[in-house]
Amino acid sequence: MYVLIEGEGVSRFTGLAPASFPKKQMQTNSAVREQTSDVPASVGKDQGSPQDDAFPLSTALPSNRLSRTLSRMKVVDALPRAQPPKVLEALRSLLKEPGEDDALRNLVANKLRECGEPHLVSDLTEMLWDEKETPKWRNYCVQHLYQCYEDKPDPAILDTLFKAAETEEKMVRICAVWSLARVATPRDANKRPGTETLEKIRATALAALREKDAHFLIMTAGVQSCARLGLTEALPDIRVLASSNDTKPASLRIAAVAALGDLKDTESIPLLERLSKEATGQLQSAAELALKRLNEAKARGETTEPPGPERPEDKF
Repeated sequence: MYVLIEGEGVSRFTGLAPASFPKKQMQTNSAVREQTSDVPASVGKDQGSPQDDAFPLSTALPSNRLSRTLSRMKVVDALPRAQPPKVLEALRSLLKEPGEDDALRNLVANKLRECGEPHLVSDLTEMLWDEKETPKWRNYCVQHLYQCYEDKPDPAILDTLFKAAETEEKMVRICAVWSLARVATPRDANKRPGTETLEKIRATALAALREKDAHFLIMTAGVQSCARLGLTEALPDIRVLASSNDTKPASLRIAAVAALGDLKDTESIPLLERLSKEATGQLQSAAELALKRLNEAKARGETTEPPGPERPEDKF
């Protein structure tokens, strides 16, 4: 499962499953509210937490799997932040149940993070490395670990993300590469990692971009991460991908074209002008948007000067 990030007429494949993105979660929760009505009325009121001996996850539920899942999602979504230990333990058990629906487990993980459950990071890490879990759920675990790190930077989480960025499991690696790029560019400047960690993150992004015979989604994560990190040394590789005609997947080319605009690469203007006229669909839109960004950057004097000749090792 991959997310399309919409922006100014162009969509970019991120390779990320919609685990902990707030907008997606709000949509899920809204759908659940519309489809379920068999949840105890007292749950979720602001009067306080449910009684330990009447926690609704353990009460009688519909026998139909979908109805049961939707009912549980409704209950979890309605829980207030303050919860007694017994409720948190029940939520942890639900989170670690492989047979449960991923959407429900995802909602539980969000709720546990919201409640500040102290064992959440260790639970997510354990599930991430459990090969009995599906690649999609392990991808979700990476996303939730990143969210935990954003809430409270923890070197142990960072070590896990670096390890995940080197795994052979495609879905996990894609998410880890992108998550590390986000770690390096936090909303809060005070959470920005140190120089050594930043260099390691940059190297991880470049490795994903330059790895020969890598899956195109891993390369896409590398392209977007390099653009987010402002790595102009990645431009020779990105130009090759953007100009690859039909030899590379369209989504990879779209990401590369967008990155040229993000990195304000004036050397790519002729390529972008050609694509804006000759390409079609999302590739054409991406080229037009990249040109717009480049022209705006030129007006501000912020463009990237053409680098020196490409090195042989920069070629695919």
